[in-house]
Amino acid sequence: MTVDLSPLAALFAALPPLLVWLRQHLALMQDVTLSRAIADCVGRGAGLTYQMLAAVAHGVQYVMQSVPDALKRLGVTPDHVGAMVTAELGKLLAIDPSVSIAPPVAPAAAPALAAPPA
Repeated sequence: MTVDLSPLAALFAALPPLLVWLRQHLALMQDVTLSRAIADCVGRGAGLTYQMLAAVAHGVQYVMQSVPDALKRLGVTPDHVGAMVTAELGKLLAIDPSVSIAPPVAPAAAPALAAPPA
């Protein structure tokens, strides 16, 4: 009796490329997860900046301290974080009904005084 092992050989031949693909896919999924964590943190940093009416630097510092490993892995620099916090802060300001880009309305003018008789 002869056992044909060729299907098994084909399976083993396909295994290394499959493992390479799986490793790349898992690394990509990890990067996506880290990107989401950074984005969430940037949102919180912008919210902190908005609530405290503090400089964007406080939001950047918050993000840099909260997810340093994720930032390093994805190559996100402090300048990038500053831009992201500034953009997120802009979104917060855009939805705040108490913030307007219209010029301030001048108070109603007082009635003019009549000129004294000459």
